Amino acid sequence: MNLRNHLNRILHERGLAEGELASVCGLDQGHLNRIKNGRVKPSLVTALRIGNALGMPLNRIFYLDDLDPKRPPSGLRPDGHNPSGLSGNESLGRGRLLR
Repeated sequence: MNLRNHLNRILHERGLAEGELASVCGLDQGHLNRIKNGRVKPSLVTALRIGNALGMPLNRIFYLDDLDPKRPPSGLRPDGHNPSGLSGNESLGRGRLLR
């Protein structure tokens, strides 16, 4: 399970430069670049600064790769077949209690 982000897409959609966001967040541009490219994980404080600067909740910016909303829930194949017999909300073996 890895922390991923949508920063590239968000910056592109808003026409923002990486340096602009870094400046507003009080971050070094190189550090923001490493976060954006997944080379480092932001601290909670840094993630909150980024979310605040973008006016977005953290779950719209950052996600765990096994919880990506574009992927089917754990245990489900892309065709919807569920070999475990559990619904996506019941697959607690991965540490998830709620969706």
